[in-house]
Amino acid sequence: MSNISRNFPLYGETCAGLAAVLWGLNYPITKWVLKAVPAGEFLVVRFSLGGLLFVSIVAMCGQDLSIERKDRSKLAVLGLLCVGLYNVLWTLGIHRISSSTSALIISSSPLLVGFFCSLLGMEKMTIRRWLGLTSGFLGVVMIMVSGSSPQTGLQSFLGGNAMTALSAILFALYAVVAKPLLREHSAIKVTALAMLGGLPVIVPFGLFISPPASWVLPGPEILLGGLYVVLAGTVAAYFLWYRGVQRIGPVQTVMLHFLTPCVSLVFAPLLLGDSSSPQKILGAGIVFFSVVIFRLKKDS
Repeated sequence: MSNISRNFPLYGETCAGLAAVLWGLNYPITKWVLKAVPAGEFLVVRFSLGGLLFVSIVAMCGQDLSIERKDRSKLAVLGLLCVGLYNVLWTLGIHRISSSTSALIISSSPLLVGFFCSLLGMEKMTIRRWLGLTSGFLGVVMIMVSGSSPQTGLQSFLGGNAMTALSAILFALYAVVAKPLLREHSAIKVTALAMLGGLPVIVPFGLFISPPASWVLPGPEILLGGLYVVLAGTVAAYFLWYRGVQRIGPVQTVMLHFLTPCVSLVFAPLLLGDSSSPQKILGAGIVFFSVVIFRLKKDS
């Protein structure tokens, strides 16, 4: 893996971009699967299997899961909040709003990463970049108020937006907290520990807190969708995303997450019949424009 990263100049960007594409497909496929499978139980299965696969990969690579005491607090934040609580909020939110709206709200994360990095002194913020943050926030607001779903009602729709917006904050925190851990540990090891660290939040939610539901064996197409979510949308995407953070840093990695809503907006109508209103598309355009402003290095 290290030889590939040395010989391929855009290795980090490619990893981050592939993760964004896989997550873009993950939004409509997850919502499609959740029409037939209880959300809480599916979340438990998804991350239990994902964690087990990552632990197996760590063992096959000859690594162990030990971590220094100084890194344990960061890992606790990464697992409990940025994996556990993030995915609970994201799952609850996607039930109440369209998958494309969910993807677009999560795509405010690059702006939030820039904000966190500026607070922590990790990256210098300029006037032009603050303009990017402001315009991006306005774009997200436009997306969030683009109309409620008649099936869920206004209260549920607004609740879904709020949950998804909170998960966007946690996703941004994810990249910032992961960076120092990835300086000393492999992406596979950090991913495995973070996924295991999220289970104390995910398992109680999935089995005891979320509304109980009886299992019915889903059809083969739903099983195939669930397999995609576990293998591609969880194991592969999380690993590629961590490699991106490790190689090119949190800000550039999360910037490429803007590919996610593009993929979701294309596939959501095919799988779910979601519509993309002109207001939603305009809001997305404002968010994308803000990222262009944000990435410019020279200040005006």
